[in-house]
Amino acid sequence: MYAKVINPKTNGQKVYNNSGSTRRLTNYLSQEAKENGWPLAFFDGSGEKIAEEVVIRLDNNHKGLRKDAAKFYSLVLSPSQDELRQIGDDLPALKKYTQNVMEDYAKNFTLKNEKELSEPNLVWAATIHHTRKNRGTDEGVQGEWKEGPQTHIHIIVSARDADQKITLNPLSTPDRFNRVQFQAKAMAQIETQFGRTGNHYITRPNPVGKELIAEKAAEITTKAAANKREKKPLTAQQIAAKDARLDTQVARVNFKLDASQQLDPERVKQAAKTRGYDDIFYRRLGNVERNAEKGIYTPNPHQYLTTGRVVQLAALQVGVGGPPVRAVHSVRPAPLAAPSMSAGLRALEQTASRLARAMTPASKTQDVRSETEKEVDKEQEQEW
Repeated sequence: MYAKVINPKTNGQKVYNNSGSTRRLTNYLSQEAKENGWPLAFFDGSGEKIAEEVVIRLDNNHKGLRKDAAKFYSLVLSPSQDELRQIGDDLPALKKYTQNVMEDYAKNFTLKNEKELSEPNLVWAATIHHTRKNRGTDEGVQGEWKEGPQTHIHIIVSARDADQKITLNPLSTPDRFNRVQFQAKAMAQIETQFGRTGNHYITRPNPVGKELIAEKAAEITTKAAANKREKKPLTAQQIAAKDARLDTQVARVNFKLDASQQLDPERVKQAAKTRGYDDIFYRRLGNVERNAEKGIYTPNPHQYLTTGRVVQLAALQVGVGGPPVRAVHSVRPAPLAAPSMSAGLRALEQTASRLARAMTPASKTQDVRSETEKEVDKEQEQEW
């Protein structure tokens, strides 16, 4: 069992973009029902909901938020196949489990004046999916249905409480919302409600309450630490899948660039291999694409993808014997020193400044996950 808070910035799926309406996400979550001829049903703590009700309720619960702020968050609850075999087809029980998890989600926020929320303080809706398709590095034929029980739960929850007075951000700092603790509570909740699975639990008594949560948190952190120590090399199949996705992304970027500025797919894939397909590489490639959308060309992009160096400008002289313009890296460039700067050099400085700002790595306030949470999220991405 794992519980994941989806970060649209790192998951890279437009459907999880949470700065606008929930309609795109509800439409996406409707696909499984449409493909299988099932009725689409959402639910919350008060009962069944149709998609339109979900959209209206969530889209009207972000009073006080900036236009570009997150309006909602997406969660996934994914029991293991052993847990699903034990639960069976008990959908009412899964809905009750989801409500219990949302109670824990509300209580997991640390608020001012020691205020504690509960599930009724949230605005949320969930839907249960029963199938998954192979994708990315999954074994089996890409696009085909996975074998075995695959039931999982998608949840959309507002970034504001029901009174629209408190902002609730599960991607905030651990002292505000500890995602490891949240996952541990979800794992403990499923065992409390449905019982333990696996022979290794038979020989000792089941802990309860805080003891069980602490045990699960220790399991998560221990596993994350082990994964960090033992970096497993990518298999040939995993590399091929990553390269295929890069081909698609490079084609998308090149569509936004002039022919003379387009990326070389093979050099991009080589940069990815050099960096081990790490998060930094994908973040830089995202920066290149966002700049292309704004009409900003990234000079020497293949070097930037590998080293992070934004651009190398020639040592231009400002006036006679003036100081050279500093090369622009991933930091703000030094201001040009000449008091009587030509219009051409002024435009150059402005362009370099725009580029440097655009290529500056995300600040800590934009990715505030702890190292343990990052490892847990990476592990869940691979499983998902």
